Amino acid sequence: MKQPQDMYERLFRAARRIREDDTVPYAFEKRIMAHITPVESVDSGSFWALGLWKASVPCLALMLCTTLWASMNGSAGQPGEEALVNELQLTMIQPLQSLEETW
Repeated sequence: MKQPQDMYERLFRAARRIREDDTVPYAFEKRIMAHITPVESVDSGSFWALGLWKASVPCLALMLCTTLWASMNGSAGQPGEEALVNELQLTMIQPLQSLEETW
């Protein structure tokens, strides 16, 4: 069996014997471009929509668990319930009141 180094030397000598040619084969660029596959752009809207749809299931489960826990934990007519309702309304309306004051 011949040594790989000898085969490389023979290959290099044979390549040196080929004369240089500056012409390009016919339709060379078309053949090269045919092998290049086009890259599809990523649609960021569908990417976000898919993520939000997947996140809706755990959010819905969390909401149902919280609602179930709140309904089992407290009963209607407790004295602190009205205070919590008033505090919730104040919390939700507070940012809107600051907007009215600036106008």
